Amino acid sequence: MRIRDVRARLIELPYPRPFVPSWAPEGAHRSMSAVIVEVETDEGVVGVAGGDMGHSTGPLLLETIRGWIRPRLVGMDLFATGHIANHLRYVAEYVFPRPWVVGVAVWDAVGKACGRPLYQLWGGHSRKVRAYASFGEVRSPDQRVEDALRVVSEGFTGLKLRVHADTVAEDVAQVAAVREAVGPDVAIMVDANQAAARWRYRPDGTRVLWDFDRALTTAKEFAALGVAWLEEPLPRHDYRALRELTAASPVPIAGGEHNRGIGQLVRMLEDDCFSIYQPDANESEDIAALRDFGAMAAARHRRVIPHAWATGLGVAGNLQLCAALPNCDWLEYPYDPPVIVPEAFHVMLAEPLLPDSTGLVAVPDLPGLGVELDRAAIEPLTVQQV
Repeated sequence: MRIRDVRARLIELPYPRPFVPSWAPEGAHRSMSAVIVEVETDEGVVGVAGGDMGHSTGPLLLETIRGWIRPRLVGMDLFATGHIANHLRYVAEYVFPRPWVVGVAVWDAVGKACGRPLYQLWGGHSRKVRAYASFGEVRSPDQRVEDALRVVSEGFTGLKLRVHADTVAEDVAQVAAVREAVGPDVAIMVDANQAAARWRYRPDGTRVLWDFDRALTTAKEFAALGVAWLEEPLPRHDYRALRELTAASPVPIAGGEHNRGIGQLVRMLEDDCFSIYQPDANESEDIAALRDFGAMAAARHRRVIPHAWATGLGVAGNLQLCAALPNCDWLEYPYDPPVIVPEAFHVMLAEPLLPDSTGLVAVPDLPGLGVELDRAAIEPLTVQQV
């Protein structure tokens, strides 16, 4: 079975109100750009995948698919997944750093050709994965208490807050307020979004950059509040500081979503930079290689909990990866009402991936990623195709 075509489209998902994510405080976002990739074989099997993209990077990926990826992949054996991944690694190194959504589409086609969900092809560790509600904005403690109580009432047993204030005291105040409201049994994760913060500016031109002392001080404050992990507290390539922070911190340190390629991930694992590694199947490396990385991390008693801030199609890929890993106990589930809701983020899926009343997301039984596109919903949102 050989690849006959690689297609892609860029869609725009409008937000019901302007959204100001913690990782991009320089201005409000009015929509999300997302890419949908299809890999078609000569036997009619079509693999699909998708992930979020910036408004400028989405068109670059489409051009990369047209000019670089399609000419290399068309005619290749679908099951030569290692060779396909190496072609994508070349593209990631020299052309565009995030081509991995194409690899996920290849694996979706492989799963469909085999008649099995991907997680079963990779060991079938879990049929359901516990989801945590991943908030995106920095809001006041009072508002976040209200938000936290809402998601807990809907069944979530974990949630992630964003901290980006000027002082440690302000960051701690938000987490403390939520902890008091939800009680001791709800997991609270905290994301500082510092891995790529050096080029992020507020509208007034200021930046909030953490150093080692602030990261460690914050971790100690969060330990008393029972925080499950502190995410991205330092720049992504400061391996020495990350290693020292992980060794000294009383709470687990997580990160890795912005580190690209298996080489960087293995380097961080060998340096013991994190307690929890968070590569993304759509952004970091070939999804099957991330399954292998998960086994390496498990051998070192480290967890892998993929980053999955993405549309429903992007969540679907990471869900399959999570379900195949014995050292993954959470699925990141983007959910920050009234903006980040399944009605918007999962609109491209015929059946949205929803947590049940206990906060678990079932892995679909259909082959590949286990999801189908809602083409009628996608067409009016499409702004570019190749």
